[in-house]
Amino acid sequence: MNPYLKAYTSLDSEPSSKEELLVEVYERLLEKLRLAILAIKEGNVKQKAEILSKVTDVIVILKASLDMENGGEIAKSLDAVYAFCLDRLLRANAHNDSKPLEEIIEVLTPVYEGFKEVVQKKG
Repeated sequence: MNPYLKAYTSLDSEPSSKEELLVEVYERLLEKLRLAILAIKEGNVKQKAEILSKVTDVIVILKASLDMENGGEIAKSLDAVYAFCLDRLLRANAHNDSKPLEEIIEVLTPVYEGFKEVVQKKG
């Protein structure tokens, strides 16, 4: 496993499936995005930069792990979502602006909820 993803997803209890791991990664991404928004509002540039660096690493890993040959429309859609997120992360970091982060949360939340629903139905 990629060291960034491993560190980012170190958990008290191991997920029992890839889907559960993905749900937990999304939960942590959304949490980190909210913390970055708070850091921007508090003027804590260093904390914002550190958080956004971690979030960017995870989004890059998620994007790179897509199976574009076999993933069909879902993989194409997720690729576009992740590309959007990376663009907005750059904008938020460069302009010290929380609005792009709020946009990412708006886009990732339904994806997270969809993955979470799949895990709940499987369980």
